[in-house]
Amino acid sequence: MSFVQEASVATRTFHARCHCRASTLSFTVPTSSLPIPVHFCHCGICRRSTGTLCTAGAVIPEPVVDLSSLTAYHSSEQLTRWFCSTCGAHLLGAIQLADAAHWFVSAPSVDAEEEVWDFAGHVFVGSTGDGGLATLMRRIDGKELGLWDTWSGKSAPWHPSERHVDAKAVATPELDRLYAHCHCGGIEFGVSRPTGDETFTEIDEDNVRKHKDKWLAIHDVCTSCRLTISTFVISWFFPSRSHITLADGSPYPADGIFGTAKAYRSSPDVHRTFCGKCGAAVSYVCDERPHVVDVAVGLLDTGDVRAKDWLEWRTYKLAWEDDAVWKNVRDALKSGLSSGLDMASG
Repeated sequence: MSFVQEASVATRTFHARCHCRASTLSFTVPTSSLPIPVHFCHCGICRRSTGTLCTAGAVIPEPVVDLSSLTAYHSSEQLTRWFCSTCGAHLLGAIQLADAAHWFVSAPSVDAEEEVWDFAGHVFVGSTGDGGLATLMRRIDGKELGLWDTWSGKSAPWHPSERHVDAKAVATPELDRLYAHCHCGGIEFGVSRPTGDETFTEIDEDNVRKHKDKWLAIHDVCTSCRLTISTFVISWFFPSRSHITLADGSPYPADGIFGTAKAYRSSPDVHRTFCGKCGAAVSYVCDERPHVVDVAVGLLDTGDVRAKDWLEWRTYKLAWEDDAVWKNVRDALKSGLSSGLDMASG
């Protein structure tokens, strides 16, 4: 990042990058426009094209970017997203309205201190059913954030009692099977319930999982996930590999490659996959526990996005808390979990 004084207008240039560093961009704004508003988007399109429960986007001027290292995905008629073709990081998007393109950046991928951002509110909370992460982050650094049914200030505020869900959600008729898919449909699979004898000592070292018919789930704020997905938090659940079945009935492949999946190693012992067409994060597998596949919760097709009929969430801590670059956002999420807000809509 840099500061420039030109014609009496002070500006600041910011840089964003992905984990593998193949994809970068920069943009310049007047310092008078700081802090930059960020909205947490909970819509089904963001959820299933990234694998996260919400994204954090900021509107920016047209960036300086080489799109050749990025894959374009048209998630709607007006909206184009770009993610790194190598590691899957969602860096950039543009909404085409009339003859003008309105650009937005994934704020967690930007090299900037937390004070650069004005966390302005939660949008499209109505598509979550249970409120998702919005109900856990109602207040950040003392500021109360609005929860909007759709667009900020252009729709009714969302309330926990309003449990309408994403109209594109596909109900799963089998009560013993959880359906997961990315936005483009190139990734599809199902997960069956635990049988009760699965152990998760590598993940759940304090044995907080009490419901043996549910899979353990956590919220992760590690640096590697932030830069490979361009998110401030990724939510994972941990089914045993043997409980995952592809759409055609075949078992989950050893290398995790099926449909439109692409592989990326974020470290020598970590194998990640993402959809090569829409960019959705799919899985994380490490060599020390190959029998467990970490699955991105944003792929799940349930009426409530936190899927508490299926998942038992760890509430006493986040994964890799010290890695978080947005300390106030981290603390807000931790506070929401520990105070029991996670149960408010369950």
